[in-house]
Amino acid sequence: MEESSRGNPFVKLLALSLVINVLFGFLACYALWQWSNLTVQFRDLSASYVNLKQQMNLTRTQLEYYKRQAEYYSGLMASGNASVGVIGHTTVPIVAVQSIQKGFHVEYKGVVMLADVELRAGSGRVLVNTVPKIGIDIQTSVRTGVKVAEEITGVSLGKTDVILTIKASQNVEIVDGPSAGAAITVALIATIRHQSLSKDIYMTGTINSDGSIGTVGGILEKALAAAQNGSKYFFVPKGQANIVVYVPKESHPLPGWTVITYEQKLVNLQTYLKERGYSVNVVEVGTIEEAYSLFSNRD
Repeated sequence: MEESSRGNPFVKLLALSLVINVLFGFLACYALWQWSNLTVQFRDLSASYVNLKQQMNLTRTQLEYYKRQAEYYSGLMASGNASVGVIGHTTVPIVAVQSIQKGFHVEYKGVVMLADVELRAGSGRVLVNTVPKIGIDIQTSVRTGVKVAEEITGVSLGKTDVILTIKASQNVEIVDGPSAGAAITVALIATIRHQSLSKDIYMTGTINSDGSIGTVGGILEKALAAAQNGSKYFFVPKGQANIVVYVPKESHPLPGWTVITYEQKLVNLQTYLKERGYSVNVVEVGTIEEAYSLFSNRD
């Protein structure tokens, strides 16, 4: 009987089929495991691409700003023909973007800080202090702001020291320092004129030597941070009331498997904030004089 079973071709075929099925089952499990790994890697790559593109946009705006300022930098020192120094003090909220390291990824989040502008009789120095230590490069912006404020007010700060203190609630690594230049310039003008500023207005934008407000990156992150801190008005540079957001999109190439990619979508910033429960008026401003007028004479 045993010899009959060994010689039976049907039994041999059944055994071979069983081996093949087990082999294919193993290969299928291995393929699904590999696909799972690829799905995770693809999702991580998509998220990394979004972060990298945002970082490149922020870096590009900074490089453009510093390029514009380079030819003026040597002439940004206040003139020395003032007879007396100016004394005053103003505080204005500023918004910036901070980088947050999470594992192998970097995320970007808006942060609200206070810019404290103080004018003292001195020798035309520009002094920048941060509390606590903040990774932010703002010296060039302040010097440009001093020059613009002098031209708008007609007051020389040649005998005045400008002391700027940036205050934050914690140590943060800011990745777009120049974007606070416009708000600080508004504060400088208010300090020189001894006028107060509306406390529920936040603004982002660089300051150019001709008094125009330059474009910035990270508009969405800054707007959300301002809205969460009670902002009623958010001023942005001309042409930046509409922003690009990255919308996740799911696809299902195989049953039980999900792949997430990100697509660009142009949205209105004020509408975007409203959909998330924030009542913020987004206003485009092109010059410091326009922004200062709105800061001082808001309806």
